[in-house]
Formats: sequence, C-alpha cells, structure tokens
Amino acid sequence: MSVLDMSGASQANITFLTGLGHRVSSDDIIATMQQAFPDSFYESQQSASNAQRFLDQALTFPDDSFDGILVWDALQFLAPPLLNQVVAQCLRLMRPKGVMLAFFSSSEKAPALPIYSYRIADKKTLTLAPRAGEQRIQYYNNRFLEKLFEDAASLKFFLTRDHLREVLIRK
Repeated sequence: MSVLDMSGASQANITFLTGLGHRVSSDDIIATMQQAFPDSFYESQQSASNAQRFLDQALTFPDDSFDGILVWDALQFLAPPLLNQVVAQCLRLMRPKGVMLAFFSSSEKAPALPIYSYRIADKKTLTLAPRAGEQRIQYYNNRFLEKLFEDAASLKFFLTRDHLREVLIRK
C-alpha cells in the first residue's frame, strides 16, 4: 500500500510502515500552515491570498495516489471553508476504498489545543511529541464530522480516554 503521513517525515513512522511492506510519502501540513498563516491560524485563514498560498503548497500529489492517509490532528486547526477544501483534497488523493485516519479533540472546554507530531512506536504504541499550542478554531462533534466527510463511503468514530475523537474515513 501507499501511505501519506501528514505529520512530516518521521524515521519512526517510515521504519514502521516500510517494515510492513508499505510505501510512505510525507507532507508536514502543520509546518505548511505555520508558513502560510504565521500570525494566527484562524485570523490568517480568513485572507483569501493566505488560504490560496496554503492550498498551492499542501497536498500537491496526483489523484488516487494513496491507499491510506494519516492526517492525525491537522484538520482541527483549519476553519471552514478552507477545511472543506482540504478534506476534498484528501479524498481526491485517496484511491477507491482507501482509508484516512484523523483525530479531533472532544474536549469542549479546552481554550487552546496542543499541536503534536505523531510517531508510531509499534503496533500498540503511538508517541506524541508536542510542537506548539494554538487557539481552538471550533468544536467538532459527530454531526459536524459526518457532514464534513459526507462524500466518503463510511465513517467510524472512536472516543479515547484522553479526549480524542479518532475518525476512520473510507472513500
């Protein structure tokens, strides 16, 4: 399988995924956001030129390139309509029956959300390395996520002990 890791190039993730026989591509979408939206993710996204600069730099792969996409928590830092455009890009990149993994905070009261780099240690362990903190853009409940991914074939939600909503999206 061909997998896109949107947390940037990580030796741990590359080693784990290639050890399973998969090909790995990396795209650090958070770093692209930090470059395109240097002041504040939310306010900077309201500028059409900043949003277009971000779209021009992120997810520039051909259609149907990947069987799996590890989005991690990147989508929760995008505001509509840019969020909808990035989700459409992710679905465009996925092959039929491909799967995407995305995380969203389920804590309604947290004023700011941490940004992490995700590293796969083994089949049962995921290591999170803090990168920075950012203001919450909005709360993502199940109904919102169902509407956001309405063009996908299926969605599965899992709620973790540490207030993460894990979402598996199948094209």
